[in-house]
Amino acid sequence: MAKPLISIIIPVWNEARGLPLTLAGLPAAPDLEIIVVDGGSTDDSWEAAGRFPHVTRLQSPRGRGIQMNTGALAARGELLAFLHADTRIGPAHVEALRQVAADPAFQAGAFELGLSPPLPALRLLAWGANLRCRLFGLPYGDQVLILRRDLFFTLGGYSHRRPEDLDLVIRLKRYARLRLLKPPVDSSARKWLAQGYFRTTMKNWLYALKHLAERTFTRHWPEKGNLSK
Repeated sequence: MAKPLISIIIPVWNEARGLPLTLAGLPAAPDLEIIVVDGGSTDDSWEAAGRFPHVTRLQSPRGRGIQMNTGALAARGELLAFLHADTRIGPAHVEALRQVAADPAFQAGAFELGLSPPLPALRLLAWGANLRCRLFGLPYGDQVLILRRDLFFTLGGYSHRRPEDLDLVIRLKRYARLRLLKPPVDSSARKWLAQGYFRTTMKNWLYALKHLAERTFTRHWPEKGNLSK
């Protein structure tokens, strides 16, 4: 019996330095479709992706939500996994994807978060993020959001406004219970290291709170994303 096809969609903008490391962790396999969607990079991201023969390259206007919707429209998989270019997954994560793809009860999920380098403060931040997921079912995009194809299109895909990952997760909670998968991904902590732990954490929380407030107090908040087939 053939394995269900899994489409891994990677939005890219100026990721030439780290993208090869991410793609190197994704094997060429009959049940995996790897799609890189470039949003008009001004570095060598397009060429870097082209060095991997099993990777499909697409171009779209810049914007993470737009790029991921573009990838989803081109994808053939029954399961869609949205992977950030600076988040690493390996054989154990691919096997976890295969297991949920074969589980008819699975509708949506994400991986536990790990941050690299494994500094004490970053381990604490990752612990807090995983606690948030367990308590409230609110993972972010750097944890690899995973959805059944039909559910993704029912939701209308991603919004084109930030935070597109949180917006999608909030909308899908009406349809499915989100499952948290192991092992943790290895996501780059470059934002925290460049901008500071406190500033980056507060910025993320303010984005989330602003979005939740808008959804709560705006009468005609759209219940679907911006994807149209």
